[in-house]
Amino acid sequence: MRRPRTSPAEQYRLVMECRQSGLSDARWCEENGIQASTFYNWVSRLRKKGCEIPDPAGKEEFLPLPHQDVVKVDLIPDTSFVESVPTQRFPLPKSESSSTLKLELNGAKLEIPKDVNPELLVSVLRFLRGVPC
Repeated sequence: MRRPRTSPAEQYRLVMECRQSGLSDARWCEENGIQASTFYNWVSRLRKKGCEIPDPAGKEEFLPLPHQDVVKVDLIPDTSFVESVPTQRFPLPKSESSSTLKLELNGAKLEIPKDVNPELLVSVLRFLRGVPC
């Protein structure tokens, strides 16, 4: 069943009661049987009319965890794979006008642009090497 309309004066009274209660808006609305969306519509309408509405008093703030471990990690690149990659370069055929190399491996298609970051390429190839067929 629908509640009867609440007059703007009553809306203002309820909003002020909520904001002075020390509770969060959601908790106060729950305890008073008012939909939070209805409450926030009241706040919006009242502010548009020029009413001074205080910020919520019971806003839950972010509380840090009681203890947080910070672990320093040194990343050492694995160069064993890089050393096993052949360094010989193969020129593209002269009829090839594309600036990408197209590679198909284990059903995966990879297009490698001419100006690819070598470290990124090594990481991708290392990943593909570990992917099961």
